Amino acid sequence: MRMENKVALVTGAAMGYRSGGPSIGSAIALKLASEGAKVVALDILEEMGQRTADRITERGGEALFIRADVSKTGDVKNAIETTRRKFGKLHCLVNCAATYERDIHRNVVDIREEDWDYTIDVNLNGYFRLAKYAIPLMLESGGGTIVNISSVAAFKVFRNFSVYPVTKAAINALTRTIAVDFAPQIRCNAICPGFVRIANSEGDRSPDEVERWVAEIAKSYPLRRVCSAEEVANVTLFLASEDSSYINGECLIVDGGRFISDTHEF
Repeated sequence: MRMENKVALVTGAAMGYRSGGPSIGSAIALKLASEGAKVVALDILEEMGQRTADRITERGGEALFIRADVSKTGDVKNAIETTRRKFGKLHCLVNCAATYERDIHRNVVDIREEDWDYTIDVNLNGYFRLAKYAIPLMLESGGGTIVNISSVAAFKVFRNFSVYPVTKAAINALTRTIAVDFAPQIRCNAICPGFVRIANSEGDRSPDEVERWVAEIAKSYPLRRVCSAEEVANVTLFLASEDSSYINGECLIVDGGRFISDTHEF
């Protein structure tokens, strides 16, 4: 029980809104709860976020769902104060909430300013807001850990995909500044996954189409398969717990070796 007697807040914790399967955030919330953490699940999707909290309590854990839009300071402040009132402390923050709309697949000339601003406000400023208002409570609680879910897009740029990599690169820099500024009380690390198979990534494809699509993507990974949400959750648990007690300011790539490879097919 590596998170026993700990309180963890996870953003983007709703179950997949299309199929009800695991998102990265919900898989992380469930994993931390399975190791003894009391979990505060945040998401803008109320029904699916509550489903994550219910899944935890059904398994004997303790969880609270709070509807919160991480792009709104008032929502973030309310979430932290609700956590304080409910549990009195906070030991772990996992920033996972992000937006990834297909219309942001544009270069800096073609992308609309409102899409650029909104993506930054959620993907980057949301992480900032949570850190800003959670860290004081974490310090009052004796310290803890922050895990920011970033992406290999922080290191690799693809054509016509401007704003998303910018947010992820900035998240990695934010991770390092927090790691330096608040050590030794708080450790802060980031996880940079490659493609992760989650319920919301499959769109309107039929089951057969999904399997063919995923199989084609898997060819570009040395492990010849894609990552699952649970595998990201396992790494999050490691970084959130004392198992990683001397890791601080690290941006850990979790992509099955694709980033270091020099070819797209194996």
